[in-house]
Amino acid sequence: MSYSEDTIDFLHKGDLIGMNNMLAKAIEHDSPELLEDLAEYLQMMGFIDESHKVYDKLLSQGNNSSALINLAEIAEADGDLDEALGYLYQVPSTDENYPSALIKIADIYQADGDFETALSKLEEARQFSDSPLVGFAIAESQFDQGAYQEAIQEYAKLSAKFIFDNTKISTYQRIGDAYARLGNFENAVSFLDKSLEVDKKAETILELAVLEAEIGNSERSLSYFKQLEEDFDNDYLPYELAYAEILNEDGQTERAIEVAQEGLAKNPNAVPLLHFLARAYYQKKENSEAERYLMQALDFPELHDETVFLLANLYFNEEDFEAVINLENLIEDEHLIASWLIAQSHAALEQDNEAEAIYQELLETDLSENPDFLKDYIDFLRSTGKQEAAEEYVKRLSILSPDDASDLY
Repeated sequence: MSYSEDTIDFLHKGDLIGMNNMLAKAIEHDSPELLEDLAEYLQMMGFIDESHKVYDKLLSQGNNSSALINLAEIAEADGDLDEALGYLYQVPSTDENYPSALIKIADIYQADGDFETALSKLEEARQFSDSPLVGFAIAESQFDQGAYQEAIQEYAKLSAKFIFDNTKISTYQRIGDAYARLGNFENAVSFLDKSLEVDKKAETILELAVLEAEIGNSERSLSYFKQLEEDFDNDYLPYELAYAEILNEDGQTERAIEVAQEGLAKNPNAVPLLHFLARAYYQKKENSEAERYLMQALDFPELHDETVFLLANLYFNEEDFEAVINLENLIEDEHLIASWLIAQSHAALEQDNEAEAIYQELLETDLSENPDFLKDYIDFLRSTGKQEAAEEYVKRLSILSPDDASDLY
């Protein structure tokens, strides 16, 4: 047995002292070929310092591109990108591993946000290698940069089978995703459907379900959701909100509520599901149930101000104006519509000074361009005897929306 083999044998036995003794002998006596295998095995097993020693020995014997690339991987994993690049730039352009080094360099620049340099390194790699994996790396880089049309063209040049066999990534999936992000949902559906023939994933079926709904094919959308529900273990796939929303749009409110509650059982902290259930029960005129779900949502920071708004809207429509006003201190950030409801509630209770103060704040926001808001404020001014001020806002409204203003003369 070689010293390298003895090193691995001691490692498997858990004898670290014996392993380190054999490692020292391997570094001193074994051939570069044996040391390469040993270093890669130690790296794979997580013995990074030990593998580093072997790589350093290999480099002391001459320029070893495999060692340089592996040392770069170690440095990158440690977060030292400059050191990683330092190793990779030592690989000469005449070396067979030069394209691999360029791809690694591109990965590092891309991870650091320098997409332009990353892409230039990949284009250079293509000059040295006709491997489809280089073209795939270029397509991936373009996709990550948001250059979806260019990425589609690159993916389309590749053999979907070869890329999937070597990367477990479906180019059909990528093309479908790219089309979806470009807003071309019909093409997206076509390619995602084709991707299912290569790799039938729950995530792809969920994407298809959502896209079919976007283009108005609710029947096909619900069919995909049903397939997702029946054929896959979905404990870790949060599909229920999208499914419930489409069921509700299809008039299946009771089933939508069931699906949302199933999702909530999986994740009790899912505020969007709590909001959906509140809206669904409000739609059914079961306000107490709607309020119950919104009160649960108040316990979580996610979408906090939206929760406050939904509660305010519920209380406002019940004409419980005191309850609306009591929510004012719960608003953490600016929520214009919630503040408007609070102003209207003060006005309804004839708390005119408080209402006026909030209206004045809202007039400094985008709501000042909202015809409905201006009409409401004009009504408030008239109800409080401020006719002259009201007429000034009628003039403003007539410029913004003549039809709305004509009703107020």
